[in-house]
Amino acid sequence: MKNPFEKMPTVLTADELIDKAFRRAEKAASAFTPKGGPKAKARGREELRVRTVSNVLRDNLKKLLDRTPGVSELPEFYRELVDTLVNRGQFHRSLGRVNWAIKTIRTLEQRYVEKIRYSRDPMEISKLRRAYYGRIASIIKDIADDLEYLNQARNALKNLPVIDLELPTVVIAGHPNVGKSTLLRALTNAKPEIATYPFTTKGINVGQFEEHYLKYQVIDTPGLLDRPLSERNEVERQAVLALKHLGRVIVYIFDPSEYCGYPVSEQTHLFEEIYAEFGEFPFIVVLNKVDIADEGHIKAVEEFVRSKGLEPLRISALNGEGLDELKRHVIELVKPMVEEQARKIMEKELRKYRDELEL
Repeated sequence: MKNPFEKMPTVLTADELIDKAFRRAEKAASAFTPKGGPKAKARGREELRVRTVSNVLRDNLKKLLDRTPGVSELPEFYRELVDTLVNRGQFHRSLGRVNWAIKTIRTLEQRYVEKIRYSRDPMEISKLRRAYYGRIASIIKDIADDLEYLNQARNALKNLPVIDLELPTVVIAGHPNVGKSTLLRALTNAKPEIATYPFTTKGINVGQFEEHYLKYQVIDTPGLLDRPLSERNEVERQAVLALKHLGRVIVYIFDPSEYCGYPVSEQTHLFEEIYAEFGEFPFIVVLNKVDIADEGHIKAVEEFVRSKGLEPLRISALNGEGLDELKRHVIELVKPMVEEQARKIMEKELRKYRDELEL
C-alpha cells in the first residue's frame, strides 16, 4: 500500500490563489480577440475574465479535494495515525469549507456571466466584472485559515510510513536508544538513521526480508517512554499505533548495559506496561548489547523475563551475535501467518483469472 496522502497537492495560500487566478485571467483576456462592436468586445473580454478566474480557482480547489483521501475510508491504522498527526474534525471541516467555496464560486460565475451578457453599457460590464472579482476574493479569504491548515496537515501526512497492511508484521519495541533501529537494519533491507542519542527514530521505519520466497515485514517503532498514552508525544503515539494495529509478533528489546540512558528497573517497568496491554501477541524478548553489558545486569533481566513465562535471547545487533537464532524464532512464529496470507493472495489471483476466462 502506498502512502494514501502522497498525492495530496501543495495548498496555495489565499493570496497566492487569488493572484494566480487574476493573472491568468488578464493573460487570457490580452490574448483574446473578440468579434463585433465595442459592446460585444467588452462583453467577450469580461466574460472570459470571469470564467478564467472561476476555472482557475475551482480547478485548484477541486484538485485538493480529489487528491485528498477520505479519512473514514482509510484502514484503521491510517485513520488513527491521522488523528495523531492532525485534528480529524478540523481536517474534515476545512475540506468542507473548500467544497463550499467551489460551489459558491461556480454559482457566482453563472450569475455574473448572465448579467454581463445582458448589459448594454461597457462601463457597467466592467463594473460587473470588478464586483465579481471582489466577491470571489472575499470567498477565498474566508477560507484562508482552512487553506493554511490543510497545507500544514499535508506537510505532516505526506510523510506517513508506507506499510503493507496485509502482510503479517513484526514490531520491534523498547526504550529509546536500546538498539531498535540497529536491529531493523541488521534483519532487513531498511536503512534507518542510526545515532547514539535518544529519539533518533522520528517516525516508523519499515524493512522487509525474504526467506524461502516468503516475505516478512519488520517495523521499528519510536522509543516508548514509561508514562500514560495521554502524556506521550506525537512520535510515541505512532509507536503505540504500530503495536496496536500492525503487530503480529513483538520483538521487545532490553539494554542491560544501560548505555541507552535508562536503568534496568525503568526498562522492566515499561515492559510490564506493554506486556499487560499487548499480551495477546506473541513476544520475543531479546537482551541487546550483551557484549558490553554487566553479567549481573544480564542475569537480572533474564530472571525477570523468565518470571513472565518467556525465554530471553542474548544478542548484539551491532556485531551480529545471536541474530541467526533471533531470525529463526521470528520465522517460526510468523511463517504460518505469511503462508496463510500468500495462500489468500494466490486464491484471489486464481479467481480473477477464472473470471477473465469466463468473459
